Amino acid sequence: MKKNYTTVFILALLVVLVGAVFLVSTRPKEASSEQREVLADLGFYFFNTPRVLSPVVLKNLNGEDASLQDKKGQWQLVNFGYMFCPDICPVNLKLLAKLKKEWDVSYPNHSFAVTNITFDPERDTPDNLRQYIAYHHPDFHGLTGDLHNIRQLAKQLNVVFIHEKPDEYGNYFITHSDSIALINPEGLFVGLFKGPYEQSNVEKVLHKIIGVPQ
Repeated sequence: MKKNYTTVFILALLVVLVGAVFLVSTRPKEASSEQREVLADLGFYFFNTPRVLSPVVLKNLNGEDASLQDKKGQWQLVNFGYMFCPDICPVNLKLLAKLKKEWDVSYPNHSFAVTNITFDPERDTPDNLRQYIAYHHPDFHGLTGDLHNIRQLAKQLNVVFIHEKPDEYGNYFITHSDSIALINPEGLFVGLFKGPYEQSNVEKVLHKIIGVPQ
């Protein structure tokens, strides 16, 4: 009987130890101040600890419910913009398209998703947005949806935007900040790039964070 108690005790101890190792290995690692400084010099602001995002339901370009969590399991760059944007938005999409094409050729086993979310769901209809995004890259993902929900997600990703007053013809601009969020495979917000961007710097950041050797 004493031997049985000893066996049970050892088994219980092993379970506790395995659980402790699992918790340590799965807990998001904190970034050192030195690491954050290096990344900041490259235009990326790495949070001390990854941020949990509250679920926000949007729509994909087929009209189905979708969210950023749909891309769990892979790294994800999240860009906001709108089709009538005269400058920043198309420039950013062009850069992201070139970055992804070159990256996927060099590191096909370490690919990342790119998701573009519209600031302007009223004018950026799913059909138009689908063609616009596919023009830049066929594998880019697009999200639209209720403007209130878009604002809720933008706020979580440190993005702000304002719909300006329409002119006499109903045309309007959207004033917005310029940043690209990086989401890790667990769906956590780990940091953001601040524009204007240099592709070489973005690549260096991804190498350091994703862990792909240059």
